[in-house]
Amino acid sequence: MVLMLAERYGGVAMLPWVAICDLPTVLEPLRVDAEVGSLYTKRDDLTSAAYGGNKARKLELLLGGALAEGRKAVVTFGAYGSNHALATAVHAFALGLEPHVVLSPQPPGPFVARTLRAHAWLGTAIHPIAGWDGRREAVRVLRELTVRDTIEPAVIPMGGTNALGAVAYVNAAFELLEDAGAGHPPNRVYVAAGTLGTAIGLAIGFAAAGAPTRVEAVRVTPTEICNVEIARELCDRTIELLSGLAPSFPTLHFEDLPFTLREEYAGPGYGVATPETVRAVSAARDAGIALETTYTGKAFAALLDDARAGRLAGERVVFWNTYSSAPLPPRGRDQALPDVVRVYVEECDRLYPATVEAFEEGATP
Repeated sequence: MVLMLAERYGGVAMLPWVAICDLPTVLEPLRVDAEVGSLYTKRDDLTSAAYGGNKARKLELLLGGALAEGRKAVVTFGAYGSNHALATAVHAFALGLEPHVVLSPQPPGPFVARTLRAHAWLGTAIHPIAGWDGRREAVRVLRELTVRDTIEPAVIPMGGTNALGAVAYVNAAFELLEDAGAGHPPNRVYVAAGTLGTAIGLAIGFAAAGAPTRVEAVRVTPTEICNVEIARELCDRTIELLSGLAPSFPTLHFEDLPFTLREEYAGPGYGVATPETVRAVSAARDAGIALETTYTGKAFAALLDDARAGRLAGERVVFWNTYSSAPLPPRGRDQALPDVVRVYVEECDRLYPATVEAFEEGATP
């Protein structure tokens, strides 16, 4: 995973990691009905055939660290429909680690029930909570698992976002620049910003490489999870980690990063599909890529609006597809879900019956 970054900064090779991804992912031309100099999509939906998307890159380091430390279980966090929580469960099971997920409620959505039923099939230990702050439940779970296993479980933050997880996308920035070829770096990269690890990692990578590539990070989560101060702190910690591994890594500060946090596409709440998001997902489908309405659809909506406003004329632009296109695990039994989650799944079925039927026929969102 870290080979491109380690070629320039050898100390990075000391980080433990486990091979999960098929890298590099491809960079493909993308045609849309909007004015863009040239548009490409970075196909991180193809990072892994087991479960792809941007989380798989981070998990190479995060789960690699868990294995190196001899952990037996991992605990992570997310909303009911969290792609990160499901990706962690899929890859943890494959590596012999027991996954526990602390899940927060979100408005019913067309694909959330299918994600939860995938957890039921896998046998993920689900710990539902009432809000977004899972610290109390995490402490309880950690204590129980530590007593059982005689070693603490690995704790993976929401979205896989910490300094270690962000390093995966510092490396990915170097990968993209190699994809683009010498002398042809993109002017902008559009990416969904949930917990900011992907966006900040990319921005650090572009800055370290001296590339004039601005990251347009489109916020999709509540402001208490995704804001400029959190981005600044994550930037500082990631650069501190890299500088400790490789003293020659550039001395960068948050103000040095080519980074813009776009606030205007979050909509009325996490997971709520706005009209512009639905139109963006449809436009992406016409262009040959499958997106969803919680993350990638909102990022693509920002790109399309900027293009149609003439802000991207003559520019080289990349849309970073962070959504997994791998088939979901099979549908498990609702009885395997905690009671409150099972009631939620029934509500999703009631509100989105056609979507549920499409999933039962093997369709993907």
